[in-house]
Amino acid sequence: MSKKVLFVCTGNTCRSPMAEGLLKKMALESQIPLEVESAGLAAFAGVPAALEAVDVCKEKGIDISRHLSQPLSKILVMESDLILTMTEKHKEMILKKMPFLETKVFLLSEFAGLGNQDVEDPIGQSLESYRKTLDLMESYIQMALERFKN
Repeated sequence: MSKKVLFVCTGNTCRSPMAEGLLKKMALESQIPLEVESAGLAAFAGVPAALEAVDVCKEKGIDISRHLSQPLSKILVMESDLILTMTEKHKEMILKKMPFLETKVFLLSEFAGLGNQDVEDPIGQSLESYRKTLDLMESYIQMALERFKN
């Protein structure tokens, strides 16, 4: 039975869709059965991923061009086995509204076992900023995958 992982950021157009695409690809390559989705705490429904996010993902063989944003909902969190946030603030906001989720909400870096490091939002910045964000998330997700294997 596959586990369901939900990535959460602010607008669900940059970080969380990139993380979703990364984990889907890496889990498939590692033959780890995972369902992966993403959402945003302040997202509007149906907004496409940022062009820069699409471009840097494409460089790694990941296609997020059909991604459409979705706001975080109670249904999404209840269906998820694990919720990974991009910042400590995202985690705090979720737990403030739904403290019963405490056992399944983690900062991405925290779940990877690498401390409490926020993944900063690259929105409005250069393609290089998006690449750095994607590379950082890839290193965290690689560490997190080790936890899924065990």
